[in-house]
Amino acid sequence: MALASHSRFSPNRLFSRARDLVSRFRRDRSGAVAMLFGLTLIPVVAFAGYAVDYANAYRVRAKLQNALDSATLAVGREVDAGTDSGAARQVGKDVLSANLGENFPAYSVNFQIDGTLVTATADVDLPTYILGVIGHKKWDIGITSVVNVSNGTIEVALVLDNSGSMSGSKIADLRDAAQSLTEILFEAQRDTSGVSIGLVPFAGAVNVGTQHANAVWMDTTGQSSIHFENFDSTARTRFQVFNAMRNTSWGGCVEVRPSPHDVTDSAPAGGDSLFVPYFAPDEPDSRDSRNSSSYTNNYLDDDEGSCPTPPNNETQVQAQEKTCKYDNERSDSSSRGPNYRCTSRPILPLSDNESEIVTAIQAMGANGMTNIHQGLMWGWRVLSSDQPFTEGRTENDATNRKFMVVMTDGKNTHTGRSHQNRSAFSAYGFSKNGRLRSPTSSTSNLESAMNTKTETSCTNAKASGITIYTIAVEVPDQATIDMLRRCASGDQRAFSIEDSDALNDVFEAIADEINKLRITS
Repeated sequence: MALASHSRFSPNRLFSRARDLVSRFRRDRSGAVAMLFGLTLIPVVAFAGYAVDYANAYRVRAKLQNALDSATLAVGREVDAGTDSGAARQVGKDVLSANLGENFPAYSVNFQIDGTLVTATADVDLPTYILGVIGHKKWDIGITSVVNVSNGTIEVALVLDNSGSMSGSKIADLRDAAQSLTEILFEAQRDTSGVSIGLVPFAGAVNVGTQHANAVWMDTTGQSSIHFENFDSTARTRFQVFNAMRNTSWGGCVEVRPSPHDVTDSAPAGGDSLFVPYFAPDEPDSRDSRNSSSYTNNYLDDDEGSCPTPPNNETQVQAQEKTCKYDNERSDSSSRGPNYRCTSRPILPLSDNESEIVTAIQAMGANGMTNIHQGLMWGWRVLSSDQPFTEGRTENDATNRKFMVVMTDGKNTHTGRSHQNRSAFSAYGFSKNGRLRSPTSSTSNLESAMNTKTETSCTNAKASGITIYTIAVEVPDQATIDMLRRCASGDQRAFSIEDSDALNDVFEAIADEINKLRITS
């Protein structure tokens, strides 16, 4: 959007005039006391008038500019839809009048339509309150707004926190706000194929959907260097271990790819670039009392399945890694198992079906941990034109804009542990595996490393042409707020609110800006 504005009032010129009056008063020492007092009033009135009238003129000008921008965009949308130019101009006038209100000073407006270029000008002769005493009766305010209709398309990835802390009113407010954004974007375009929205609910991991178990971008044969981590055998892949279990199947989540693929949208072409199915190993039993209470995902007996009776000197590492214990067994708890912390709903790839998008939004729930990094990475992959999701338009399409909205109510979370795994299991595996950073049992160090990965991913996504908005809702951690601000495409696109009630206003503001960026150049 090319916005040009001008104003014919000059506060600097008025200030200079008042300063000249003061200078003349200081040089002229003749006359009576009454004359002296009268002359003193002139600069006093001038300065007071400048302060009062300038503030009023600034308010009027700002309101007129914002209203004219909205009106010009409305005309642009009508032009985009093929509306007759006369009718399009009338729409602009109606929008301008509605936004200015009845008490706004008298103004004139003109909309000029030249092909896809809409130029609007508006003028106000604003009477002054005080400056009239020195001869300045009014300020002439002139505003210009220009829109070049681009007939562009938009793709939006909604990357939304579905962790347990979002339960209650926050997840309800988020559903309503995301639906409102969706409706605004579709209402603004007559041809709904010009709008595509994808949904990435995230918690401790991201669910890509169980229907993709045999996709070409999934590591179904054990090509990745992380595929057999924490298992004692390469004879069976993770999917085969899932299949060996009873009443247990892959939940749809994937683990983080090894570096450097963890912060890039590199194509899944084999090896470490493939996506490994999430499988949280059964952690050791409590017969070895050392640190056993820290194992939060112990869901099988170590001597179950087809395993022989273990030797007395079996270590915790050996007990955890053996794969025979999964044969024909199932988790003893609904909260533990191989899908531990895979709690979010599946991704909805980019879609131009408004009803489908709204249905997915309203199905979101709140459960589990928070992994902003993985939410953001899968938002990028949803927008990408390459595998694993190919619904996005090519990155060099000049008529298309890609946007990502990242919302969270908390910080990246990872739990360090004192036992041999050095952490609870996560999308990065165990801390001992060193995929997030060098092994550590420090929770704060693990979470700091997640923040670093998140920022690097943001930088890379923005470099690919994606405009990022971030929203922090009731986030108490200043480091996270600062990280999200740096992640956004400019400070003005980073929002931090103290109550989820304000989510709807923020999402509507984002939708309005996206519409402006779509229709203008």
